[in-house]
Amino acid sequence: MAYEVKPFEQGVLMALLSLTHALKQTPGFNEEALTRAAKFFTEVPAGGCESGEAFDAYEWPLSVIQKDVSYIEKLLENKGN
Repeated sequence: MAYEVKPFEQGVLMALLSLTHALKQTPGFNEEALTRAAKFFTEVPAGGCESGEAFDAYEWPLSVIQKDVSYIEKLLENKGN
């Protein structure tokens, strides 16, 4: 089941991806702690977000912050494609 992202949500996700990229490039940033937290919240979803489209929509931003810097840089090089 795929969640259809609205333009505002797409913008928020891209902003989150940009912030994630900047944080992960910051010396001393604890990437492991961020990944651990994102995995926890994915495994223990908020009420009403446990399945179906609700889970797809909920999980997407959490997966964004788990992306590797090389993945983000590849997106930037390819202008998001």
